[in-house]
Amino acid sequence: MDSPASGSGGRRKLLVVQGLGLDIRGTTEETRIRYKSIATIKDYDARIRSAAEELGIEVEHLQFNDLEECKTRLQHANEDAIVINPAGWTTSDELAACIASLHMPVIEAHYGNFSKNGTVSKVTPACRGLICGCKLESYVLAMRAALEALEPSDKVYDYTPPGCA
Repeated sequence: MDSPASGSGGRRKLLVVQGLGLDIRGTTEETRIRYKSIATIKDYDARIRSAAEELGIEVEHLQFNDLEECKTRLQHANEDAIVINPAGWTTSDELAACIASLHMPVIEAHYGNFSKNGTVSKVTPACRGLICGCKLESYVLAMRAALEALEPSDKVYDYTPPGCA
C-alpha cells in the first residue's frame, strides 16, 4: 500500500463486526436450514484471520448481541476501516445512523444474498459498499474493499465529465 499505515508495526488494522445472532448461526438445525449453511462463528473467524494474514494486516473480529455495545465499539473504533455484518440489525435505523456518523470506510458484508429474500438493509446506504452472497469469501472481498477505500487512488475516478476538468 502506498499510504502510511497504522497499527503496530506499521500495518493497517481492520475491525470486523458481526451483529445480532451470528454467534448461533450454523449451530442449530433451524439456522442451518434458514441460512443454508453449517458455517459457525468459528468458521467465520478462521477465514477472517487467514485473510488478514494473506493481506498482511491486523484484524479485530468481534460479535455483538447488544446493539448499544456494538454502537459504542463502532464509535470508539481506532482501526483504519470497518467490515460489518449487521445480521439481526440489518433493518436498524439506530445502527445505520451510528455508521453514518463514522469517519472511516465501512463495508457491509453478508454470507448470503439477503436481497434474494426481499430484505432491504437500512445499513447499506450508510456504508461505503456492500458485498453479499459469496459465503465466507464475502468477508475477504469486504476486507479488500475496505483497504482499497483507504488508498488515495480510491478518491480519483477514471472519467471526468466534459467541462469539469
